[in-house]
Amino acid sequence: MTRMTSKSKLIAMLGLAAGIAVVGSTCGGVTDSRESARDKATKATCDRYQTCGLIGPGATYATYDSCSTVWAANWEQRWPVATCGSINQMGLGVCLSAINATDCTSIIDFLATLAKCEDVDVCIAPSHPDGG
Repeated sequence: MTRMTSKSKLIAMLGLAAGIAVVGSTCGGVTDSRESARDKATKATCDRYQTCGLIGPGATYATYDSCSTVWAANWEQRWPVATCGSINQMGLGVCLSAINATDCTSIIDFLATLAKCEDVDVCIAPSHPDGG
């Protein structure tokens, strides 16, 4: 019988929660807007930073709000309006799950998470580009 560590249990619970959130967001054919996807990714990112103890005095971000401001801008830049007409729900789900499971101490895992959140995986190009 294998015993799970507290960290393993936390990661498993976060993965389950992310899976439930993704199913809920796609239920009934409802599709997230780009803005909604950005906001979900921002919340997931800052929740993860908070879980990892990286928000607070002397940490990476002084407050949750400062984390949200920075990461909303980061996701906005990664998923720009010009190339992100709508959201691939499966790709967004993979991205959110990766964020929630990112190892708190591994820069390699952080980079792997960003790779799972690329616009080519999360975005669907607009059907009518601007000026067309």
